[in-house]
Amino acid sequence: MNSPTGKIVVLIFVIATVMILLLLGFILVILFLYRKRQMNFTLQLESIKANAEKELLKTQLEIQEQTFQYISRDIHDNIGQFISLAKLQLNTLDFSQLPLAQNKIAHSADLLTQALDDLRDLSRSLNSDLIRNNGLVPAIELQIAYLRKLDVAEISFGVTGDNRFMDEQSEIFILRIIQEAINNIVRHSDARKVDILLRYEQGHLFLSVEDDGVGFDPAAALNPNSTGILNMTKRARLIGALFEIRSSPGTGTTVNLSVPY
Repeated sequence: MNSPTGKIVVLIFVIATVMILLLLGFILVILFLYRKRQMNFTLQLESIKANAEKELLKTQLEIQEQTFQYISRDIHDNIGQFISLAKLQLNTLDFSQLPLAQNKIAHSADLLTQALDDLRDLSRSLNSDLIRNNGLVPAIELQIAYLRKLDVAEISFGVTGDNRFMDEQSEIFILRIIQEAINNIVRHSDARKVDILLRYEQGHLFLSVEDDGVGFDPAAALNPNSTGILNMTKRARLIGALFEIRSSPGTGTTVNLSVPY
């Protein structure tokens, strides 16, 4: 091994060993960095998921609160009136005038029947089971049928394209956006006509809710107190939809929504 050839062999062996060790070290460093990056990516995904779930839960709680307010307002403004009138009729019964008393009792029964029908319709329009069992379009039709009974405006509803089921959460949020838009029309717009259109085309559901009411300035309405518009915007964002409101004083309002599917 003291010969020149032996020394060369040893040198080559040492160099090869060092290179192998360096290569193994390089591979280990690469694996360590890759593993570290993978862990950071996983943590980021978990953080994003947690934030998304937190945002979704917050929005669902806001929807529940708005739903309770909607129920309370509708019971007070519509169903409560029927019950109050029926109570007034029954409190003024005079059985000494039997025909008049019979008419009042019959009228009170009609008022209570109307109140029960409206309460049943209200309950069905807010029940998410209708979407789970039948889809978005029947749920919208039920909402419109209920509003037509209130006789607040002339409402038209149309569907074009191939109707298809979307995921349940998206359809519920779309329905709540429509309900919020209609609620704003009933409370603020003084509209005489409302047109609602769903279009299924090119991988998107396009929704428009248009009225001929007094309109408003959307920029002025974007403040912390305008929860209706802010919540519609938030719900649209959570389902990956594009949301737009076009309005100006005196020209009515159009709510547009584009949802991918």
